[in-house]
Amino acid sequence: MTFTPEQERIFDFVRNGEGHGIIDAVAGAGKTTTIMECARFAKDPSRVLFCAFNNSIAKEIGRRFREQGMQEVTVQTIHSLGLRILRENTDHHHRLEMREHKYSTIYRGEQMQTKLSPHIRALCELNNLNPKAANNDSRQSFAIKNLKFRIQRRLLDINQKHRATLNGPSFEDFVSLVEHFGVFTPAEEKSKTFREELEIYYAAHRLLLTAGTDMAARSYIIDFTDMIYLPFIWKLNATSKYDWIFIDECQDLSKAQFAVAAKYGKKGSRVLAVGDPRQSIYGFTGADVESFSRVARMTRATELPLTTCFRCPAGVIGLAQKIREDIVGAKEEYGTVDNIIVDEVVERARPGDLIISRLRAPLLVLIFDFIDQDVKVQVAEDEAREFINELKSLFKQDELQASIKRRYRGFEALKDIVLQRNRWVIRQNAAKIPKATEREVFLEAENEYLEKRLDFLHKKWEIWQKQCTTVSRVLEKIKAYVSARKGAIKLSTIHRAKGLEEDRVFIIDYDKLPMGRPQQKDWEKEQEINLKYVAITRAKEALFLVESEDTEEMEEDSSLFDALPFTGSQIGHN
Repeated sequence: MTFTPEQERIFDFVRNGEGHGIIDAVAGAGKTTTIMECARFAKDPSRVLFCAFNNSIAKEIGRRFREQGMQEVTVQTIHSLGLRILRENTDHHHRLEMREHKYSTIYRGEQMQTKLSPHIRALCELNNLNPKAANNDSRQSFAIKNLKFRIQRRLLDINQKHRATLNGPSFEDFVSLVEHFGVFTPAEEKSKTFREELEIYYAAHRLLLTAGTDMAARSYIIDFTDMIYLPFIWKLNATSKYDWIFIDECQDLSKAQFAVAAKYGKKGSRVLAVGDPRQSIYGFTGADVESFSRVARMTRATELPLTTCFRCPAGVIGLAQKIREDIVGAKEEYGTVDNIIVDEVVERARPGDLIISRLRAPLLVLIFDFIDQDVKVQVAEDEAREFINELKSLFKQDELQASIKRRYRGFEALKDIVLQRNRWVIRQNAAKIPKATEREVFLEAENEYLEKRLDFLHKKWEIWQKQCTTVSRVLEKIKAYVSARKGAIKLSTIHRAKGLEEDRVFIIDYDKLPMGRPQQKDWEKEQEINLKYVAITRAKEALFLVESEDTEEMEEDSSLFDALPFTGSQIGHN
């Protein structure tokens, strides 16, 4: 294999250099191949640790090392390295039990609900809701349930981010955390009672965090984030140390992840990290948005560029250069870069194509269109589950299971009930938007999207009613359409498309990228630009830039997206 001068410089640094290094690799630069090749120059492969971004990458890297006769190299995710530390530092390592939903189980438990009860009651009162009157007032009851759901979701979100970022224990640290991640909406932050609400949330957060940490110490029950959090707060160390620590995707590390990786080094160990600052897109999950520069600064690393992209044709490279100027292409052919409208996507897409979008809603609408054409699509398993859950969330549990014909005499009556209830929720969410023009745009967009989803379900039930007597059965059949494996068109959000590549790629609502909203933080603006860069650089041959349906309206008002983060269907989904 022929390597570029930049790659040869990296190999020379590993062989003959000193100290730590950090590779700044553009999209499609062959960074994994490069860093794996570096392992060949280590004196003892058994003293090399490769930190992979996720399990699937770890398995692939491990397989490739074995094929190259370098099975001695240790390949693990950073979470599994944290788990290894926990197992090495307890006499009951065999009793460690992983529970994915540990904290949500603790939250819903009777003991925690008793402790949280005065805090939840206080938050209800600050929101002008009276739990005692709820039994006699259906709207009060619904509003209280809605608030309790938001409280639970926020506390669990804060809990995860607190542990991933190694946030401090003080109230000031807590305020910094919620402000950084925009846990509360701008309208809530302007409320006269906001400081008081924050103090209540802080007290509730500490109760939940203490209960979870105590459970780990007492019962050895942990969740995914505990693997990287507990080794830090319990001050545990790794018994195994390595001469070389290779860290992949370092631009997306959380502080807790880097702390775990560092525990496997010793005096004289060398770190070689690789990443692309322009592919940092997971800041909303707790990843450190300054991770790349922080790793470089903390390790005093020698910076090593990889600027040649082997994936994208010249036309795509030209677009990418508007965001990252130093990216250059290895391919001579221009490829295809085409502007199309959204109505053309269904007729032009073919099996194997990748269709990506910043938001999930446009993908769901496209799925409706593909199913109407009896075209199978492939969506990531967790994303398919989220698609179905979004449709499911429109209905109450009994509405999902009831016979549509027997109880409602048809879908029309059920649709009217669901429309009325969800329109009320939309109006409640709209009330939080201060500007009247933005509020109107929000109401129109959300009501249109609500009707589109229900009209689609109505149409599918009319066709499938012999096999699908309930809404749940209709949703099961839809899930089968989005879980195809062979001969399918792939749909994904941009976040989940990172790491993917295809010959032909469609970017939905390209004219809206990068997306913005009022009071957006600087790091959020940067990540939106990064998302555009990631989207562009997935294409190996042809890139289709799909313009949104409402381009003219957006040019006049440009506020539709500004309101979207406040909606029930969009909050927390990326």
